[in-house]
Amino acid sequence: MTEERGETKRDRVRRLLLTPLADIGFHWKRGTDPAEGQNRLDRLADELAYLSDRDLGRLFECMRTKGQGAARNLWPAHATFIAFAQEAEGRPLAEMPGLASWFASRAGRDALEGDRLVAEFWFWQRYHCPPVRDHQRRLVETKAAEIRDRVMRIRDKLRREVQIDEVDRRYLARVERDEAAALALVKHEAAA
Repeated sequence: MTEERGETKRDRVRRLLLTPLADIGFHWKRGTDPAEGQNRLDRLADELAYLSDRDLGRLFECMRTKGQGAARNLWPAHATFIAFAQEAEGRPLAEMPGLASWFASRAGRDALEGDRLVAEFWFWQRYHCPPVRDHQRRLVETKAAEIRDRVMRIRDKLRREVQIDEVDRRYLARVERDEAAALALVKHEAAA
């Protein structure tokens, strides 16, 4: 991989996204301090380092038409990059301490006790916000019930040694993986 060549994550984002955008003409507004512009791009590269090479390529294709200014060739706002990156590939919760701390709070313990931990974890992965409104809580409750029902049916088949299809096998693996990740966040607070 790129690490063998000594390429950092930041360098990889530069190579696959930022340099190609600069090569087609993206630049900072006249009067922008070059050091400040470089700091902004470095911060952006660090924040987008979680993206795969493929998704960085997709983000390049998307962002090439999002230039600001009359000529549409000024660097887009940081938030614009982040929004489109999120659509390409959601940032892992473990890389967002502010979001992950939700699970380390009383809310995480409540989700665990209410048997909706995975549903809340998936809600966070998708929306990057807590389910605090009534309709969001209902959505999480409904999803939690669906998860419990499907997992119960899959495990029942496994217990009876009935063959399950690959879709169900992957679903169960995803639930178990995400439950372990969310549980680790909840237990992190309990240990602190």
